Amino acid sequence: MRFGEQPRPSWDIAVLCFRGDAGGGALVEKLGARPVAGKTLYGLEETAERPFVYELTLGTRRIVLVQRCLWGGPQAAILVEELACLGVRTVIGFGVAGSLVETLPKGVQIVGTHGVALDGTTRAYTAATAVTPDAGLLVDVRATAERQGISLVPARIAGVDALFRETPEDVRRWRDLGVEAVNMETPTLYAVAAECGIRGVWVGHVSDTLWLTTDAWDSWQRPAAFTDVTVALTVGVLERLCAPPDPSPRPR
Repeated sequence: MRFGEQPRPSWDIAVLCFRGDAGGGALVEKLGARPVAGKTLYGLEETAERPFVYELTLGTRRIVLVQRCLWGGPQAAILVEELACLGVRTVIGFGVAGSLVETLPKGVQIVGTHGVALDGTTRAYTAATAVTPDAGLLVDVRATAERQGISLVPARIAGVDALFRETPEDVRRWRDLGVEAVNMETPTLYAVAAECGIRGVWVGHVSDTLWLTTDAWDSWQRPAAFTDVTVALTVGVLERLCAPPDPSPRPR
């Protein structure tokens, strides 16, 4: 219904940017992506001055970048469902997370190896207590980080619903469950991708910290260099996914 008589767009890979203008814009600029004209996805009202959806071709793969995905699990679920219907078979989350443990200081680059299901949206898609990324994509992310010399730390990330209700009592409860960091999207991304039969992985860095040992929040203010590393990692993963097959014969 949305596209009427016009052909529906189609892509192979999607990057959901769970960041504001600066973070997502850095990725768009690095890839040289161009805006998609017209409304494409639910709730994202495009204007010529401030588009949400960008696209590019890398090798033979069509890639879509969705900007400013700031509204947590419900928005992530809607976008993954719609993108799966538009041909996407791989979705990469590009974001940040708040650390609850001293082993994940601000700025460290992380990959979500487990998404702990605490929020309502994730639980609508799975009865599991934790969900995981696609195993092959996780290999690709780790190989790219190693090639780029990036120290990439695995993290157990919980999705939370109430941004301004992350109380010390909540933090204690989350830590008792093995949660190391929180954001609003990682578990939902994994659960919905699995339900839709596509591959998903989330990468990012620690943007802020709330450690019970210090009982103080270290805010979101941080150097832009942290984002630059996440951008480089994400671009490297895309290049790896879009590279032509190695023509060299395999040893017998």
